[in-house]
Amino acid sequence: MIAVCNTSPISNLIQIQRLPLLFEQFDQVLMPPEVAAELDAGKEFIGAWRAAPGATALTLRPASDRALVQELSANLHVGEAAAIALAVETAGAILILDESDGRRAATRIGLRLTGTLGLLIAAKRRGRIATIAPLIEELRTKARLWVAEDVVRRALQLAGE
Repeated sequence: MIAVCNTSPISNLIQIQRLPLLFEQFDQVLMPPEVAAELDAGKEFIGAWRAAPGATALTLRPASDRALVQELSANLHVGEAAAIALAVETAGAILILDESDGRRAATRIGLRLTGTLGLLIAAKRRGRIATIAPLIEELRTKARLWVAEDVVRRALQLAGE
């Protein structure tokens, strides 16, 4: 299965040293150049992301529908817009996106979605990690990921914790 990933899931997984979980779940992980640029701009926060374990497996691919990127950019960050557009044109892809505005836009278009917590749940189900609760706490403290309490409860419930 192919995944298209936005900036925050990559950044979040790097900060908790779990980026390789992406490649244990997907045959290929694509990201548009706009996402790479956002990661480059955040290097003071996340470090040299290109040197992170697993980062070399990310495949850079631009979205060809620049009009859709432009249209989506009116309400979303350019990385989100480009990731959504790339997912639209990548047959059977799943979009990995955390931000609520981007998720709403992707849902309206009819894309399949998951987010950072969904990746953790899937990794637990596959036996790649024993528990997600400590990783959620790391995401909150190290990556400063804001997650609503009801979303955390639901994720823990889905993970059987």
